[in-house]
Amino acid sequence: MTLPSTETILAAAGLLATALIWAVDRFLPGRKRIGYRVQMDTAIGMNPQAAHNIVQLRLLRADREITGATLALLRIENDGSKDIVRQDYQEPLTVDFAGRTVVGVEVPDANPPNLAAMLTRNGGLRPDGSRLTLPRVPLNKRNHFKLLVLLSGTGSGERVTLEGFLSGGRIVRNAQRRGPQPVSLALGSVFIILVGLLGGLQLSGSEDPPRSECAAGRLTVTGSSAFARLTSLISTAYERQCPEAEITVAESASLTALQELNSLGKARSGAPARIAVSDGPAPRSFQQLRGQPAGVVIFSVMVNKDTGVHNLTLRQLRDVYAGKYRNWNQLNGNDREIRFVSRTSNSGTRKVFEQKVLRGGTEPVASSDDCRNKDRIPSARFVNCELSSTDQLVAEVNRVPGAIGYGEMSAATKQPNVNRLLLDGGEPDIERVRQNTYPFWAVENFYTYGPPKDGSLTAKFLTYLSSDTAKNTMRTYGHVPCADLRARPDSPCAQP
Repeated sequence: MTLPSTETILAAAGLLATALIWAVDRFLPGRKRIGYRVQMDTAIGMNPQAAHNIVQLRLLRADREITGATLALLRIENDGSKDIVRQDYQEPLTVDFAGRTVVGVEVPDANPPNLAAMLTRNGGLRPDGSRLTLPRVPLNKRNHFKLLVLLSGTGSGERVTLEGFLSGGRIVRNAQRRGPQPVSLALGSVFIILVGLLGGLQLSGSEDPPRSECAAGRLTVTGSSAFARLTSLISTAYERQCPEAEITVAESASLTALQELNSLGKARSGAPARIAVSDGPAPRSFQQLRGQPAGVVIFSVMVNKDTGVHNLTLRQLRDVYAGKYRNWNQLNGNDREIRFVSRTSNSGTRKVFEQKVLRGGTEPVASSDDCRNKDRIPSARFVNCELSSTDQLVAEVNRVPGAIGYGEMSAATKQPNVNRLLLDGGEPDIERVRQNTYPFWAVENFYTYGPPKDGSLTAKFLTYLSSDTAKNTMRTYGHVPCADLRARPDSPCAQP
């Protein structure tokens, strides 16, 4: 019998070692692992020259032409040996399409099917340039989902990466499963996939889209810092579609904006070209103001990460603001003094927080200007500073050790040292709002002084808030358009 050569033995040993490493990595008890692969990344070949004699074709989304469009299909799966829960994500998953811009995204396949709803609920998929941030969704063993992403610009599947930090595990790129790879999509396929899945897309001739919703003139929109960024984006989209309109967005506290609108209306004896945005309804004393609900904004309580606290009951949170705790170690957190970062008294967000979360309770006295020391009132029990905008508040919570504050839900994701607190073990979402198990939310109302004149820029812009462009913008930032909720019997979007 001929013995195997040394080279054969070494080759077999190498294969065995490779298989063993793979098995340990994937199936070691307690190992958590998320795998991903790019199943398709292809240019959308519409071949407009072949159809030139019939029609000049363009691919549009929200009335903007997409140049160099590509479609990417990603599969993301739990291919480890242990279930993954939301708390396992120390950092959210983020897909980076280097060199390209994310235009739209949908979830065409998920197992189990409810994963698709969890990913897309409240604008959970958040595009930002080349990056797409995913919500923290639980993934049991062998669960998976796919993302169909429309992109503009040049790039390739090899440059697509999935990043994040998984406690007790890792994220790996799996080998591509070989099979027929489409190099282009026919025009009919583009229409079916893009219009059916991504929405808001259209194939158009060279004529401009209809602009019956346009009006000329100037309009000022003030109020709600929680909604200011969205208002600015929606206004910019309207101006792009209606170039004779000029809309100025000025961020301020809700009550301040309502007071200014009321004063202007009385002084001019008529409706000024002005809208005030308010977190929740306006005070009843403003009898001439007329409101239109635009969207449900879900707020969250947030803390500096060094507090070591991730979850509080509503009772504990109320006791924190009532002064029953002085240090986070009393709540199973780290040894850090509790410091409060609040909004000013004319803030709509503060009003919602005190009414719905604290249930009529109040916040500690404003004792600090720098949010670290009691430099205003040295004898006060707590450090508490008051700020005029959501962005300022979140920045201070990020900067100040032991800080706690509150604000619009997605604002917390913009700072690396801020955690959103779970309340009674649950995350903020619209289903909990409907079930009356999450209290911290408000309807953003757009107020005018009396009814706006038909055909005016004010009236046209208010109508535009129900457009696909405006609704998609709200969803991107985790808000729920009232246009999606009014037909529901449990809709929170009642007329103010």
